[in-house]
Amino acid sequence: MCQKMRRRDFLERAARTAGIISIGSIPIINSACKKDSPTGPEPPVPVTLQFDVYNHTLGYRTSFTRNTTSGQSVIISVGDLGVLGVDPQRVAVRKDNFGSLVDYSGTGQCAFTAPKQNTSYDIILFNASNNAPYQWMDDFNSHLYKDKRDYIVYRKDFDSQTGPEDVWANVFDQLNSALDVGFVRWGSISRQTSGDFSYGFGNSNGNAGWHEGRWITINNLEGNVLVMTMVGLEEAFENICQVDNIGGHSSLMTIQTGGVFNPVGKDLFDYIFAKDSSK
Repeated sequence: MCQKMRRRDFLERAARTAGIISIGSIPIINSACKKDSPTGPEPPVPVTLQFDVYNHTLGYRTSFTRNTTSGQSVIISVGDLGVLGVDPQRVAVRKDNFGSLVDYSGTGQCAFTAPKQNTSYDIILFNASNNAPYQWMDDFNSHLYKDKRDYIVYRKDFDSQTGPEDVWANVFDQLNSALDVGFVRWGSISRQTSGDFSYGFGNSNGNAGWHEGRWITINNLEGNVLVMTMVGLEEAFENICQVDNIGGHSSLMTIQTGGVFNPVGKDLFDYIFAKDSSK
């Protein structure tokens, strides 16, 4: 005789068949159900890394390749490169064709993770032939104003002062020229009617010159073009590099000679552009 199955027994048996058990009125997936296994990490692959090495103001020095596998740490040490006339502690690695910054170090050694494909890089070493005091810039944690490397500046006078535009044209022409080192242009400065910060004449808080990020000024200084140019170089340099009185004294004592942006000034100026992460 066929025994009639109770409705509850029927539902529980059907649930087991479907891989589900029922507790009260809440269905729960049977732990015995098959689950998709997560995809594991991609295995490392062999890669070849190409490096071109440059002195940051004097240009190309050497090249080499390194074979490794993706995901491995790649260490670049200044002392292993065999390049003379460069600072032993400072090194930057940028993507090929002086692209975005990969790493910068003031300890003599950069490190980064090898990518998943063959890649080219530029290694930037910093010129030591002029004995430029890079540490003075580091003491201020120097970096590019507004995280930019191409600046537009414009004329704006203050305090009812004015003076010759030629002074400022000379200042910015010299700084702009210093950024073009032949093998690369680290940045640019151009004068227009509006832009990133203003320049002009003013009482400069009672000083020969002053910078405040969004503006820089110099006193007319009785029309002394040479002194105004010297002070203008100082204020523009300090504003762009975000420093003040490097070495504990007026920056003009270091970066210029007789109103001319000197080799030490060029090395320091280009150092900030070459190592900065701004694009």
